[in-house]
Amino acid sequence: MIILEKTDTFDPSAFERLKKAEEKHFWFQIRRKWIFTKIRKFIAPPAKILEVGCGTGNVSSFLAQKGYKVTGCEFYSEAIKRAWQGFLMVQGDANNLPFREDSFDIIGLFDVIEHFQDDISILKEAYRVVRRGGIVTVTVPAREELWSWFDETSLHKRRYTKENLKQIFLKSNLKPLLSEYIFMLLYPFMKYTRGNERKKGANPFKINRLSNTLFRSIFDTERHLSNYFSFPIGTSLIGVACKPN
Repeated sequence: MIILEKTDTFDPSAFERLKKAEEKHFWFQIRRKWIFTKIRKFIAPPAKILEVGCGTGNVSSFLAQKGYKVTGCEFYSEAIKRAWQGFLMVQGDANNLPFREDSFDIIGLFDVIEHFQDDISILKEAYRVVRRGGIVTVTVPAREELWSWFDETSLHKRRYTKENLKQIFLKSNLKPLLSEYIFMLLYPFMKYTRGNERKKGANPFKINRLSNTLFRSIFDTERHLSNYFSFPIGTSLIGVACKPN
């Protein structure tokens, strides 16, 4: 029996609050659509996807609805107990995935690698289990100038730029295919408010219904525009790289 011990990568007590946000908050709704929009350009359904560090699996469930064959791998039992439906969920460690080499067409790490001191080792393990010609796709928080109380409470180790994300892919033996900023119009707001202190335990995803509806419309439009040009800045990055044949 493998015994999994908690680490400093994530606070498991946050999963209950996080799942409530995933259901209705614009950021989660748009991010999962954005992920699907990008990965299907490289490999369409019904390819086999492994989402590493899937949490409660809101992205995994969404991609399964779109026709992918999805397996979610999560370290914390607190998340597994609250998992969304529609995909296979297994417990495992991102540093030592419980799968054989070349097992999946796509590996997804969505807001995961920034939680680890050694992000390259996580990507090298993703390289091991993705097939040759398959892709590894990530989303990460962008731009160090946006570092704030939220990064600290989320146990982030860093934020990224387009160029250093490409370099991390290369150091993991992956060939970069795409590195793009997302949530561009959120950048000015985050930069303006980044120094504000929040009370411990405050819910960073609390938002009124009107604002949530407005932001969902704005960023869904931005997502469509990203099909035509790359944004110069953003609060997050989406990256795609392949395992060479």
